Amino acid sequence: SALTESLTENDIKGLKNSARKYFGQRLEYYAAVMGLEYSGFKITAAKTRFGSCSSAKNICFSYRLMLYPEAARDYVVVHELAHLVEMNHSRRFYAIIEKILPDYKERIKLLRK
Repeated sequence: SALTESLTENDIKGLKNSARKYFGQRLEYYAAVMGLEYSGFKITAAKTRFGSCSSAKNICFSYRLMLYPEAARDYVVVHELAHLVEMNHSRRFYAIIEKILPDYKERIKLLRK
């Protein structure tokens, strides 16, 4: 998007640092709430994927998420953690998310902007 194209190297570095801190804290928090364990996490520069979760339980987040509201970012955290239980996007998968974030559909809309 035009938003990320105008970012300087320094902006990106700052966003990556903020992302590392933010997602580290939120992952810890939501993993505890959901009773789940992940192996580790990484910050990426992915343009098309906000997050991913591998079968080795490693979670990735794009630093670009820092440009979105907190409600949207936390949705991605819970979404990726839910993949530790369901490696798909089934109804069961979304039921896990809904238990933690009943307003998750509103949060998804924030990511489309």
